[in-house]
Amino acid sequence: MRTDPLAPTTITGESVMTRSPFAPLALALGAQIVMIALITRLVGVHAWDDGAITLAFSRTFAESGLIALTPVSEQVEGYSSTAWFLINAVIALFRPGFEGAIHASQVAAGLCLGVATVFVWLIARDLGLRSRTNLAILLVFSLFGPAVSEVSNGMEMTLLTAAGLALFHALYVRENRLLLAVAIIVFLAVRFEAMIYYAALLTPLLFRGRYRSFILLAAAGLAVVVLHEIVRYMVFGDIFPNPVHAKMHVPYSLSGLQGVKLRLIAAVEITATLLPLVLAVSALLLVPWNGRADRLSALGTVRNDLLALAVPVAAVVLFAILIGKNWGYVGRMQFLALPFVLLIFGLVYDRLADSTRAVSARPILVAVCAVTVLFSWVVSARQPIAQMARTLSSGGEVAEFHGTTPETYRRTGLAVDHLRQLIGKDMVTFATPDVGGLALCCDRIRVVDLGLLASRKLAKHGYGALPAILAEERPDAIEVHQHWGVNSKIYTIPEFRDDYQPVIIDRTRFYLRNEHAAKLIEQRRAEWCSAEEANCAASALRTHRYATSVTKLDDSAFLERKRVLMVGDMH
Repeated sequence: MRTDPLAPTTITGESVMTRSPFAPLALALGAQIVMIALITRLVGVHAWDDGAITLAFSRTFAESGLIALTPVSEQVEGYSSTAWFLINAVIALFRPGFEGAIHASQVAAGLCLGVATVFVWLIARDLGLRSRTNLAILLVFSLFGPAVSEVSNGMEMTLLTAAGLALFHALYVRENRLLLAVAIIVFLAVRFEAMIYYAALLTPLLFRGRYRSFILLAAAGLAVVVLHEIVRYMVFGDIFPNPVHAKMHVPYSLSGLQGVKLRLIAAVEITATLLPLVLAVSALLLVPWNGRADRLSALGTVRNDLLALAVPVAAVVLFAILIGKNWGYVGRMQFLALPFVLLIFGLVYDRLADSTRAVSARPILVAVCAVTVLFSWVVSARQPIAQMARTLSSGGEVAEFHGTTPETYRRTGLAVDHLRQLIGKDMVTFATPDVGGLALCCDRIRVVDLGLLASRKLAKHGYGALPAILAEERPDAIEVHQHWGVNSKIYTIPEFRDDYQPVIIDRTRFYLRNEHAAKLIEQRRAEWCSAEEANCAASALRTHRYATSVTKLDDSAFLERKRVLMVGDMH
């Protein structure tokens, strides 16, 4: 893959750091270490709750051998990454606890980002990028918004990216059969759609006439996928992960104009994430300047390299358009493509920039990269950056903040467990759409996932199966809010309306089965309050923990009976 050497550059005034081939990598990894330390300290358990879903499955598997959210929950493949599930299951063997499991997943995601950075550095060197260009793309990749968010959430996209870059390196930079074998296995085990990306990574072999290698590697990849599917079918009786079924239903999949809108947004997420850099490189390509034609012709000498880097980007973008805008931060589903985009920008920049004016160009390069990182924080990392600011402003102690975080739903889980103790049950069944922190904290709760991901029937049939689920599971308590209440139409289901009462316990709104409500009243552990009373209305509408995350529909449903059961020790 190595290209012809670039024109010699003037190094007068260059720092020792930029002249050392290892210095860009060392600086990037050093920045990542600082970032990971800040994330574990300032974000911690206040990241995205979806990251804790896999951790809950991993903990249950490590401690009981069951693949479920909790030992008493339904056994189902409710996570998106087999490889990430297994890595965190190994960590869970050491019983790190709630906070320890989340911190460990953040460190693991950071380590995978570091491995990916090493391969970006190796590929950039093989492409012959100048030291300052290499340093620029490494720092952007290490610190931009998607990296901050993915490490904060402790999720699997950095592992997918590290394995994808290792695969690319073994295929097109330096042959290494052991690295290639490991990369294939890990890459295909990270996410279900990785098989599509794997085919894309192999495609440049055809352009280079390496037909035998293509056939052998395609067969190897197929073997890994088939083996994975056989194990999946033997364990779960299905060939698709449960989240794949779930994502075919609302609220994840939308039709009509809304569906078209989500697909258009997905098509431009890479551009949105790296917009300042995209504009700068586009200006070099499109704005007329002296010598531009000669510089553009120089790109022809690296056409094969550009093509090899562009194919995985194209595959990721096409898949994103197919499924539409995904939940989570901007650029998450495109994370694999981002280092390839940065390498393309680096290659184009080095071919177009005037090497004789390196010193004057350096401040512009620094400014563009700095603005790109800051812009990407706004686009893709608002939640973790805001959480860091909240932690710092509170002197290092995080005040209770209701968000879609593991800590928020741990508090919900603790309230449910308190309820379990009050009604005197060894195990309680709880239906709710937010299950990560809840399941990771509290193993005596049977979780019915109204978010579809960890419920086989709901994932396959959507909310049309919810009445049957309520009749079959007979949840002891239910919590639902926002679009979950709207899309599920739970407030109109007869079983819900007839069998449950609105209750508040530990400042958390639930719906409790009638027989449990009657028992708590009989034991004088709960009492009714009228919604017309000011204190009761305040507790039901303004001071409960979910107050910032409910709709008018949620509030009207909760107060429909004109009374609320206040649960606590009434003695």
